[in-house]
Amino acid sequence: MRICFISSYPPNHARLSEYAQSLVKEIANRPTIDKMYLLVDKSAGSEDATLNDDPKIEVLRVWKADNCFSILGIVPQILKLKPDVVHFNLSFQSYGGRRLANFIGLSLVFLCRLMGLRVVASVHNFGDKVDLEKVRLKPSLSNRVGILVATKLILSASTVVVLVKSYTEYLKRHYGRKGVLYIPHGTSSSDCSPIDPEEKVVLMFGHMGPSKGLPIMLKAFEELMKEKRDVKLVVAGCSRPDFPDYLDEFVKAATPKVDFLGFVTEEDLSTLFRMASVVVLPYLTNTGTSGVFHLACGYGKPVVASNLPEIREIVTEGASALLVTPGDVGALKDAILKILSNEEVAAEMSEQNLIFAQGEQWSMVAKAYEEVYLELLNR
Repeated sequence: MRICFISSYPPNHARLSEYAQSLVKEIANRPTIDKMYLLVDKSAGSEDATLNDDPKIEVLRVWKADNCFSILGIVPQILKLKPDVVHFNLSFQSYGGRRLANFIGLSLVFLCRLMGLRVVASVHNFGDKVDLEKVRLKPSLSNRVGILVATKLILSASTVVVLVKSYTEYLKRHYGRKGVLYIPHGTSSSDCSPIDPEEKVVLMFGHMGPSKGLPIMLKAFEELMKEKRDVKLVVAGCSRPDFPDYLDEFVKAATPKVDFLGFVTEEDLSTLFRMASVVVLPYLTNTGTSGVFHLACGYGKPVVASNLPEIREIVTEGASALLVTPGDVGALKDAILKILSNEEVAAEMSEQNLIFAQGEQWSMVAKAYEEVYLELLNR
């Protein structure tokens, strides 16, 4: 099979690029895959990036975030390549920070279906499931109508895949879209041998923006320091592309015992997670499932997270986390302290998360997508 895979992709950060890299690597290993053409985004220096040496994978940088004409140019590239299946890796801000660019990008699913192509849409989030104000979008009529129309365009795909199981019922109930498939996020097998630093490490990791709850985390850490001194907070990750200066004010504040590491390379992820005592996700709203939660499970780390529907679902599926009310500084501090002060609790949570991670390895996720492709070809 020959697959066109449309997504953001490293060295660009966020917009599902890291997910795409992990998934594509494993899909290319499947026996029925002959070629994967990655139609991915450009950025400064990205043309020179060498990210894989797999002859099955060809990276074609054909579009640029927020550039509507280049995004439309994805379709001629697909038609030129004549793939067996077109696979879109999507969120509602996959194509940049501008509404028009994202609307055009999401509409490509519908355009490809009009042309008779077999289309898979992996949808990480839906705009009407997000608290728009928490991501600094106005809940205006125009935004809500745009989200509604964009959702319907995405749901025109031959096969729709979601990474949150409850979304299958939501789409059936609210949009009448039956047959939506659930395929879990995916997790890597990781070196879980701990690195014991001199101080306990509270880790907050990811692409930072208004919805991630960093101010809440900083306040909770300030309260934690009043009760436990042998601890530090590590904030790892860069600002989200749509909020490029978000972290600046926090870094300039130079809060004692708070380290801002910036972007962390894949090579350094293992060291970062192995030295963490607990991973904290103080999100104010969710934009789909949490890739960081899944990553933490792969490293066998205890998790403290906001009690949001998508987070609860990961716990329901078998992962372990202490859940707290979003924005509750005291509850967040108490949950972190419980893990740092109780080795037995921490060990039990770590073991449970490792077991959970074994059930959603990237190789298993790739096999599920291979089956989706084959089913499409046999229709």
